[in-house]
Amino acid sequence: MGLFYTASPKEMTDIRKKIFLEAGLPALEKQGFVRSPFSTDWFGWYPNTGYSYQLCRLTEGSVLESVSVDIIRGDCWIQVHLNIFKLQPHIASLEQLANLDGLKFHLPPNSISSMRLRSDDVVGPPILDYHYMFRNHKIGSYYTKRGLARNGERLREIIGSDLADIDYFVKRWHQKHRVVATTWEGAPIPG
Repeated sequence: MGLFYTASPKEMTDIRKKIFLEAGLPALEKQGFVRSPFSTDWFGWYPNTGYSYQLCRLTEGSVLESVSVDIIRGDCWIQVHLNIFKLQPHIASLEQLANLDGLKFHLPPNSISSMRLRSDDVVGPPILDYHYMFRNHKIGSYYTKRGLARNGERLREIIGSDLADIDYFVKRWHQKHRVVATTWEGAPIPG
Protein backbone atom coordinates (compact mmCIF):
# COMPACT_ATOMS: atom_id res chain seq x y z
CA MET A 1 0.00 0.00 0.00
CA GLY A 2 1.45 3.36 -1.07
CA LEU A 3 1.56 6.53 0.91
CA PHE A 4 -0.28 8.52 -1.74
CA TYR A 5 -3.64 7.86 -3.38
CA THR A 6 -4.08 8.00 -7.16
CA ALA A 7 -7.57 7.66 -8.61
CA SER A 8 -7.98 5.64 -11.80
CA PRO A 9 -9.06 7.45 -14.98
CA LYS A 10 -12.47 5.72 -14.71
CA GLU A 11 -12.93 6.89 -11.11
CA MET A 12 -11.98 10.48 -12.03
CA THR A 13 -14.42 10.43 -14.96
CA ASP A 14 -17.21 9.02 -12.77
CA ILE A 15 -16.61 11.63 -10.04
CA ARG A 16 -16.84 14.52 -12.50
CA LYS A 17 -19.90 13.02 -14.24
CA LYS A 18 -21.66 12.68 -10.89
CA ILE A 19 -20.78 16.27 -9.96
CA PHE A 20 -22.22 17.58 -13.22
CA LEU A 21 -25.39 15.47 -13.06
CA GLU A 22 -26.08 16.36 -9.41
CA ALA A 23 -25.04 20.03 -9.34
CA GLY A 24 -24.58 21.38 -12.88
CA LEU A 25 -27.47 19.87 -14.83
CA PRO A 26 -30.17 20.89 -12.32
CA ALA A 27 -28.70 24.42 -12.22
CA LEU A 28 -28.90 24.70 -16.01
CA GLU A 29 -32.43 23.27 -16.08
CA LYS A 30 -33.54 25.92 -13.57
CA GLN A 31 -32.21 28.53 -16.02
CA GLY A 32 -34.38 27.12 -18.82
CA PHE A 33 -31.86 24.86 -20.56
CA VAL A 34 -33.07 21.52 -21.95
CA ARG A 35 -31.47 18.63 -23.76
CA SER A 36 -30.59 19.69 -27.29
CA PRO A 37 -33.22 18.53 -29.81
CA PHE A 38 -30.69 18.07 -32.64
CA SER A 39 -30.21 14.48 -33.79
CA THR A 40 -26.41 14.80 -33.86
CA ASP A 41 -25.97 16.13 -30.31
CA TRP A 42 -24.81 13.83 -27.51
CA PHE A 43 -26.28 13.49 -24.06
CA GLY A 44 -24.34 10.95 -22.05
CA TRP A 45 -21.54 8.50 -22.79
CA TYR A 46 -19.43 9.31 -25.84
CA PRO A 47 -17.61 6.12 -26.94
CA ASN A 48 -13.93 5.87 -25.94
CA THR A 49 -13.82 9.51 -24.84
CA GLY A 50 -16.00 10.19 -21.80
CA TYR A 51 -19.26 12.05 -21.42
CA SER A 52 -20.74 14.85 -23.48
CA TYR A 53 -23.92 16.78 -22.72
CA GLN A 54 -25.43 19.34 -25.06
CA LEU A 55 -28.16 21.61 -23.81
CA CYS A 56 -29.78 24.73 -25.19
CA ARG A 57 -32.47 27.31 -24.58
CA LEU A 58 -34.36 29.65 -26.84
CA THR A 59 -34.55 33.29 -25.80
CA GLU A 60 -36.40 36.31 -27.12
CA GLY A 61 -35.76 37.15 -30.74
CA SER A 62 -35.17 33.55 -31.86
CA VAL A 63 -31.75 33.42 -30.15
CA LEU A 64 -30.36 29.94 -29.45
CA GLU A 65 -28.02 29.71 -26.44
CA SER A 66 -26.08 26.45 -26.51
CA VAL A 67 -24.09 24.90 -23.66
CA SER A 68 -21.80 21.91 -24.26
CA VAL A 69 -20.32 20.03 -21.30
CA ASP A 70 -17.45 17.62 -21.90
CA ILE A 71 -16.05 15.25 -19.27
CA ILE A 72 -13.10 13.61 -20.98
CA ARG A 73 -11.52 10.42 -19.70
CA GLY A 74 -7.94 10.97 -18.51
CA ASP A 75 -8.57 14.66 -17.77
CA CYS A 76 -9.34 16.57 -14.54
CA TRP A 77 -11.67 19.19 -16.03
CA ILE A 78 -15.37 19.64 -16.56
CA GLN A 79 -15.25 21.65 -19.77
CA VAL A 80 -18.24 23.95 -20.24
CA HIS A 81 -18.59 25.80 -23.56
CA LEU A 82 -21.15 28.47 -24.43
CA ASN A 83 -22.14 29.62 -27.90
CA ILE A 84 -25.00 31.80 -29.12
CA PHE A 85 -26.78 32.02 -32.50
CA LYS A 86 -29.71 33.90 -34.00
CA LEU A 87 -31.90 31.45 -35.88
CA GLN A 88 -33.56 32.47 -39.13
CA PRO A 89 -36.32 32.18 -40.07
CA HIS A 90 -37.85 32.99 -36.69
CA ILE A 91 -38.48 29.98 -34.48
CA ALA A 92 -41.25 29.73 -31.88
CA SER A 93 -40.02 26.74 -29.86
CA LEU A 94 -37.16 24.25 -29.63
CA GLU A 95 -39.51 21.43 -30.70
CA GLN A 96 -39.28 22.80 -34.25
CA LEU A 97 -35.59 21.74 -34.25
CA ALA A 98 -36.35 18.14 -33.29
CA ASN A 99 -34.38 15.60 -35.31
CA LEU A 100 -32.59 18.23 -37.45
CA ASP A 101 -28.84 17.83 -38.01
CA GLY A 102 -27.09 20.38 -35.78
CA LEU A 103 -23.50 19.37 -36.54
CA LYS A 104 -22.71 22.69 -38.26
CA PHE A 105 -23.19 24.49 -34.91
CA HIS A 106 -20.07 22.66 -33.64
CA LEU A 107 -17.84 23.22 -36.71
CA PRO A 108 -16.06 26.32 -38.03
CA PRO A 109 -17.02 29.05 -38.67
CA ASN A 110 -19.71 28.68 -35.97
CA SER A 111 -17.39 27.07 -33.41
CA ILE A 112 -14.99 30.03 -33.52
CA SER A 113 -17.28 31.99 -31.18
CA SER A 114 -17.54 29.14 -28.66
CA MET A 115 -16.41 30.38 -25.23
CA ARG A 116 -15.09 28.01 -22.56
CA LEU A 117 -16.29 29.15 -19.14
CA ARG A 118 -13.56 30.12 -16.67
CA SER A 119 -10.96 30.00 -19.42
CA ASP A 120 -11.86 31.95 -22.56
CA ASP A 121 -13.78 34.71 -20.80
CA VAL A 122 -10.86 36.05 -18.74
CA VAL A 123 -10.22 39.76 -19.25
CA GLY A 124 -6.72 40.82 -18.30
CA PRO A 125 -4.12 38.82 -16.39
CA PRO A 126 -5.92 36.07 -14.43
CA ILE A 127 -3.34 36.24 -11.65
CA LEU A 128 -4.87 39.60 -10.66
CA ASP A 129 -8.38 38.19 -10.60
CA TYR A 130 -8.94 35.92 -7.58
CA HIS A 131 -12.37 34.98 -8.91
CA TYR A 132 -10.74 33.28 -11.90
CA MET A 133 -7.47 32.17 -10.43
CA PHE A 134 -8.95 29.77 -7.89
CA ARG A 135 -12.42 29.02 -9.24
CA ASN A 136 -11.77 26.82 -12.24
CA HIS A 137 -13.72 23.73 -13.29
CA LYS A 138 -11.01 21.25 -12.36
CA ILE A 139 -10.30 18.70 -9.67
CA GLY A 140 -7.02 20.04 -8.36
CA SER A 141 -4.02 18.25 -6.88
CA TYR A 142 -4.62 15.75 -4.10
CA TYR A 143 -2.49 13.28 -2.19
CA THR A 144 -5.10 11.27 -0.30
CA LYS A 145 -8.56 9.90 -0.92
CA ARG A 146 -9.88 12.49 1.53
CA GLY A 147 -8.13 15.24 -0.45
CA LEU A 148 -9.77 13.99 -3.63
CA ALA A 149 -13.16 14.07 -1.93
CA ARG A 150 -12.51 17.61 -0.66
CA ASN A 151 -11.53 18.79 -4.14
CA GLY A 152 -14.61 17.09 -5.57
CA GLU A 153 -16.84 19.02 -3.16
CA ARG A 154 -15.11 22.28 -4.08
CA LEU A 155 -15.68 21.51 -7.77
CA ARG A 156 -19.35 20.68 -7.05
CA GLU A 157 -19.84 24.12 -5.43
CA ILE A 158 -18.12 25.96 -8.29
CA ILE A 159 -20.00 24.10 -11.05
CA GLY A 160 -23.32 24.54 -9.25
CA SER A 161 -22.86 28.27 -8.64
CA ASP A 162 -21.42 29.04 -12.10
CA LEU A 163 -24.16 27.22 -13.99
CA ALA A 164 -26.86 28.68 -11.74
CA ASP A 165 -25.51 32.09 -12.82
CA ILE A 166 -25.10 31.23 -16.51
CA ASP A 167 -26.50 34.63 -17.49
CA TYR A 168 -23.29 36.21 -16.16
CA PHE A 169 -21.33 34.17 -18.71
CA VAL A 170 -23.85 34.99 -21.44
CA LYS A 171 -23.09 38.69 -20.81
CA ARG A 172 -19.35 37.93 -20.97
CA TRP A 173 -19.91 36.09 -24.25
CA HIS A 174 -21.67 39.15 -25.71
CA GLN A 175 -18.71 41.34 -24.66
CA LYS A 176 -16.34 39.19 -26.73
CA HIS A 177 -18.44 38.02 -29.69
CA ARG A 178 -21.14 39.06 -32.11
CA VAL A 179 -24.22 36.88 -32.57
CA VAL A 180 -24.15 35.16 -35.96
CA ALA A 181 -27.36 34.52 -37.89
CA THR A 182 -27.76 30.90 -39.01
CA THR A 183 -30.36 28.62 -40.47
CA TRP A 184 -32.04 26.12 -38.18
CA GLU A 185 -29.32 23.58 -39.06
CA GLY A 186 -26.43 25.97 -38.40
CA ALA A 187 -25.54 27.18 -41.89
CA PRO A 188 -24.33 30.82 -41.55
CA ILE A 189 -26.48 33.45 -43.24
CA PRO A 190 -24.41 36.23 -44.84
CA GLY A 191 -25.27 39.75 -43.91
